[in-house]
Amino acid sequence: MEIRNAKDKDFVDCVNIVRKAWPEFKERESIYHLFCKHFSDTSFIAEENGITSGFLLGFLSQTYASQAYIHLVAVDPRYQRRGFAERLYKQFLNTAMTKGRSQVKLIVNPDNLASLEFHRKLGFRVQNEESTIEVCGIISSRDYNGPGNHMVVFEKDLPEQGASR
Repeated sequence: MEIRNAKDKDFVDCVNIVRKAWPEFKERESIYHLFCKHFSDTSFIAEENGITSGFLLGFLSQTYASQAYIHLVAVDPRYQRRGFAERLYKQFLNTAMTKGRSQVKLIVNPDNLASLEFHRKLGFRVQNEESTIEVCGIISSRDYNGPGNHMVVFEKDLPEQGASR
């Protein structure tokens, strides 16, 4: 498996992977193009034998200088459970740390139990906003992405650059 920075043309592969991995997931697909084009130094593509097998789209916050944010990660179902997502996360976390960020944030739907568990195993912790609601037995940030769109906010502190991990 090879991990590399996203390129402008990679967005089509990102769209196709999301359609396979989460057919019910709805998001403006042009967002993948924006990440691959304008956030390519913090967005990554996983390849196996030259075939795009997964991706991570992330950025460094312009508002919060200590934070980086992961927007979306997806792995083609044919390559899942083989460490692709973990390698993509490792690359992003290392990049964020190298660029002076001390914290990474992301959100997960409260009904996505596999993703919630995956992020906990990677060392992310729940950091919900002030107003919370229980969804599917999970405490979530109320209306995080709009009315009725509750999310679980995760964060992970990064070691200072040069510190042992």
